[in-house]
Amino acid sequence: MSHQRVVLVCLPSGTKFYDPGPEETKKRNAQLVDAWSDDVTSIVGTASGGFDALRRCAMSPSVERLVILSTPFDQDALAEIDIDAIAAKTLLLFGQADPETGHKHGSSWQRRLPNARLEMVPRADANLLVPMWHRVLRHVAPSR
Repeated sequence: MSHQRVVLVCLPSGTKFYDPGPEETKKRNAQLVDAWSDDVTSIVGTASGGFDALRRCAMSPSVERLVILSTPFDQDALAEIDIDAIAAKTLLLFGQADPETGHKHGSSWQRRLPNARLEMVPRADANLLVPMWHRVLRHVAPSR
């Protein structure tokens, strides 16, 4: 079996930590955590948790991969993050039908993050973590 990937999952404040797809997580040999450790290789952040993910990634050059889902682009919050320090290969997932954080926000993040790929999910709103978990895992825990 391939090397286990430790993935920090940053959810919005007040959301209880959970595995969005336990079977898929197990198949990808990923271990999900809700607190930083030096074993973390990838970070996932959704909605306002995306800011925590960006902040942690900027402080941790060893992080290889980052996924940001439906996180609003906020210039004021960005001022608190050393975005230029983020070297991780980044996947941005945003819903095309999301009136709050759709294409405009995804494109803004793509322009600002140096190594980012934007994928718009057709007919999707902001609730992408569970339905797109397979895509998230393909990015943060790739098969070797």
